[in-house]
Amino acid sequence: MFVALIDILDALGEERVAGLTILRGSVRIEPSRLSDGVVMARELGLTEGIVHQLTTPAVADWSGTVAGLECHVRSLAGAVR
Repeated sequence: MFVALIDILDALGEERVAGLTILRGSVRIEPSRLSDGVVMARELGLTEGIVHQLTTPAVADWSGTVAGLECHVRSLAGAVR
């Protein structure tokens, strides 16, 4: 799992990641800037986006599998297309 995390951080660049939440078999990535989240999700090949409109600002959760890990990236909801 740690090799996959290193690969993900190398692909995104550590400076763009504000935080990681690691659970067994999954990782949640919090971008330094939410506006970069959709770009980061696309770079990882994540295609499924769910919008959470009850938050302020509204956010989206992009998800998919990266290097065998369930992966989630947050972004601003307006970026979902």
